[in-house]
Amino acid sequence: MSNVTKIKEEKPTKVFSFEVVMLVHIIGDNESEAKTQLDEKGGIVTKRDVKLLNTEVLYGEKENK
Repeated sequence: MSNVTKIKEEKPTKVFSFEVVMLVHIIGDNESEAKTQLDEKGGIVTKRDVKLLNTEVLYGEKENK
């Protein structure tokens, strides 16, 4: 099929897995109130370390022939 023209370039779609460790500050009156606020609204992130764990191709990778 040499007469077929590609309409769109094949581009692999990937999934990236990250490990994220954060230090978050919450302002509150007690620990249970602070935990609730963290779960519902988040807090003030003062430090964030990110490490790539894995990358996998989901679909779209060309097969080697």
